Amino acid sequence: MGFSSRTKQEVVHFLPKDRCCLLGELAAYYDFNGYLMETGGYLDFNSSSPVAARRQLTLIRTLFPNVHTQIFVKRARLLKHQVFTIRISPATAAQNVFAELRQLPRLQKSPLVYRKKCCRRAYVRGAFLAHGSITNPERTYHLEISTDKTQVAGKVQAFVCSLGLDAKVVGRKGSRVVYLKEGEQIATFLNLIGAHQALLEFENVRVLKEMRNSINRLVNCETANVDKTVAAAVDQLEDIHRIDQLVGIDSLEPKLQSVANVRLANPYASLAELGSLMDPPMSKSGVNYRLKQLREMSKELTAH
Repeated sequence: MGFSSRTKQEVVHFLPKDRCCLLGELAAYYDFNGYLMETGGYLDFNSSSPVAARRQLTLIRTLFPNVHTQIFVKRARLLKHQVFTIRISPATAAQNVFAELRQLPRLQKSPLVYRKKCCRRAYVRGAFLAHGSITNPERTYHLEISTDKTQVAGKVQAFVCSLGLDAKVVGRKGSRVVYLKEGEQIATFLNLIGAHQALLEFENVRVLKEMRNSINRLVNCETANVDKTVAAAVDQLEDIHRIDQLVGIDSLEPKLQSVANVRLANPYASLAELGSLMDPPMSKSGVNYRLKQLREMSKELTAH
């Protein structure tokens, strides 16, 4: 079972106590795949996920224990999966349930969004169970909720953003996808919908990945420094050999002669190491200055 499926299996076992939260989650299922047939007198909740279908049935029976429900299962055309339909009838019951789903208090500034935070969390939980997925964090950080309804995508984005997250929306093959891509944001999302075991697993993976990345950065930085030191040493040795061939190292003034001999004896030592080998010891900048003098002399001799 993948990480996304495990997360849903965990979330589906969490049942809020407050009626408003139960209604908030059920409202999300209606927004994604619900249908009210006023003339025929029924209310349908459709889903291609057995997990989501069972969740919807649990919510309906908890909220409306006296309402008559029917369950239909059929294979959708051109699709490989089954479609589960939970139908509420007759017309009076369907209208009453639908009315309750629309009566939850909403924010004045954001009329799409519920006033109470617990209800917003419940709605987002339902949206994730209905059409959400989360990539295995070992691969990358990506959580999304997709729908073919532009208005619903905007509503989901508004709910998620109202909970302090920065959700984005993008089009993909005729659908609208609300997504999060930052590890910290996804971790917060998992906590908000009650997926605490998934959150622990996600955070463990995230810590290990960050440690590996940090180690890789340090190794790469150290490797780059070593490469830079070796390249500089090679250039310095070439300068000294060129001077020796053209005028001889013995012709150099004592301070340059001493640093040239130390470099020849220690081809791959760093500037700091060369400084500690000088007599008397020198600073890193002092060694570097003398080696630059040798470079300039090498260039002048080569030009002549």
